[in-house]
Amino acid sequence: MESKYGVLILAGGKSERMLFPKAYLMWKGKTFLKRIVDAYEEAGIGNKILVLNKHFNTSEWAAYIDPVRNEVTLIENPHPEKGRFYSLKRGIKNMRNLDFCFVQNVDNNFVDPELIWNLLDQRNPNGFTSPVYNGRRGHPVLTSKKIIQYIDQLEEDDVNLRDVLSCFPGQGFEAGNEKILININTPADYEKCF
Repeated sequence: MESKYGVLILAGGKSERMLFPKAYLMWKGKTFLKRIVDAYEEAGIGNKILVLNKHFNTSEWAAYIDPVRNEVTLIENPHPEKGRFYSLKRGIKNMRNLDFCFVQNVDNNFVDPELIWNLLDQRNPNGFTSPVYNGRRGHPVLTSKKIIQYIDQLEEDDVNLRDVLSCFPGQGFEAGNEKILININTPADYEKCF
């Protein structure tokens, strides 16, 4: 895959409701993080940026992060209390030269190469593309250079990505898989996936 594409994996939060780092939850023998990284690698996306809560990048968590350490550019989030958009802004600075960037939440590890390729096929050079299931937009979102640059120049940290996307034209494609809508935030959410 050409280097004009990249993925920003957001794992910079505190995982307070889960009581365990969501990036390191296990699913079918791999961590959420490893499954996501592998999917983008298989799809040919070489530019992989991981924004990770700095407290989850210590020796205590080495067994979880080490399997992907050489596959991603790791950016620590020193202020997880500032929220998701702060993590997004920290990572997007490394995407300035790309034409398109996937925004991938670590709490949805159900992405696969086919979904990635479908998003690329439907890419919107002036806005964003997202998978849709029953009329609802899901994960991940493929953003254009215009959105990357817009986010990069924002000074506010308390912005919602949905609000940013509403300023740009969006398009979707029917993914046919309800898992694109899942956010795993609590132990109960996690249990439902098995």
